[in-house]
Amino acid sequence: MAGEGVRELARRVAEIAAGEANAQRRRLWRAHNSLRKVERAPVMCRPCGAWVELVPEESLQAVDPLERHVERQLRMRLLKHWVGDDEVFEPWVEVEAVHAGPDRPTMWGVNIETKRTGDRHGAFEFKPEIRDEADIEKLRVPQWQIDEAATRDRRDRAEELLEGTLGVRVVYGRLSGAPLAYWGAYLRGLEQMMYDCIDRPEWFGRFMRFIGEAHVEHLEGLEADGHLTANAVGGLNKAPLVCEDLPESGGDGGSMGLKDLWCEADSQEFCLVSPGQWEEFLLEYQLPIFARHGLVAYGCCESLVGKLEILRRRLPNLRRVTVSPWSDLAYSAQQCGREVVMQIRPSPTEVLMTFDEEQMRKDLEGKANVAGDTIYDFCLQDIETVGGNPEKLRTWTRIAREVGESRNRR
Repeated sequence: MAGEGVRELARRVAEIAAGEANAQRRRLWRAHNSLRKVERAPVMCRPCGAWVELVPEESLQAVDPLERHVERQLRMRLLKHWVGDDEVFEPWVEVEAVHAGPDRPTMWGVNIETKRTGDRHGAFEFKPEIRDEADIEKLRVPQWQIDEAATRDRRDRAEELLEGTLGVRVVYGRLSGAPLAYWGAYLRGLEQMMYDCIDRPEWFGRFMRFIGEAHVEHLEGLEADGHLTANAVGGLNKAPLVCEDLPESGGDGGSMGLKDLWCEADSQEFCLVSPGQWEEFLLEYQLPIFARHGLVAYGCCESLVGKLEILRRRLPNLRRVTVSPWSDLAYSAQQCGREVVMQIRPSPTEVLMTFDEEQMRKDLEGKANVAGDTIYDFCLQDIETVGGNPEKLRTWTRIAREVGESRNRR
């Protein structure tokens, strides 16, 4: 019964993916990410931590772990369709390859641990294993090789479950993009990294260089093995990166190279250090990764004030940046002009906790006015709870689309 239920969900997703509205959304993003004027600012709504409320484990019918993984993806997509944002639906589900060698938490050669509060939405602290300078010798490059037989079996089982209603796309690699500071925080400790910028700059540069070179080696290994996965196409719950500059193949690797892919990166863990220290200890080691990719999307929750001019100068393939709730939008608009797309993010707390429709509209209109004639989209994310009312997401999405449309008519 669970299998038939999953296939019914797949049929509904396949119908949406084949529809004209989905094709229009794809065209919208392709033009937008290609720096062309579009009919309205695209809109994304990413539930993030609220998914545990929106698609709770107890709502899943499947028992088998792989079937539950597929069912969860399908239910999330259908929820996003109900929300009504501009996510592009692809005619497949994703399954991860089975990799050789140790997986997280020991894939770096040391054990990555955290101490948690026990609350589902609670905080955690890092328990880094690189405590002394000599500990750097323990680090290893995470393996990119896969267990071909186990991966093929996983894919075959997913295809058998779906019976052709949707395709199955294998996602390869333990490392992607350039989240060097993310792994640095797990391996060394967040607070300790900030001290290291001052107390042991030479050693810290060596540490960050290792993480950066490990990403390059990992990615080039995937490329050599034909296991790169296209990321210009839409993925579940992420802004589509389709554009005219990169191929949109939905296939698995093959002849695809790193130059055909986007590189997504950020500097959240370095938000409390100066732009100079960020450039010296993070960006410097991200640059070799960026140079191997076709286009770069930079930023997440951090402010890029003081950094954008450096990114513009040093990244000729920079195409997208985020403007978080803590960023200066006027500064960002001045730096980006019409050469870099801005993803403008309102504060999720102000949107969801206050839930004042008039205030939402006023906030988005104000941001659009400041952004002026730049190229931007709206994205509501970093959501931890909807307070039992998912209608809030649909309401914000509707207002954001209306603001984008009205702005375009001026």
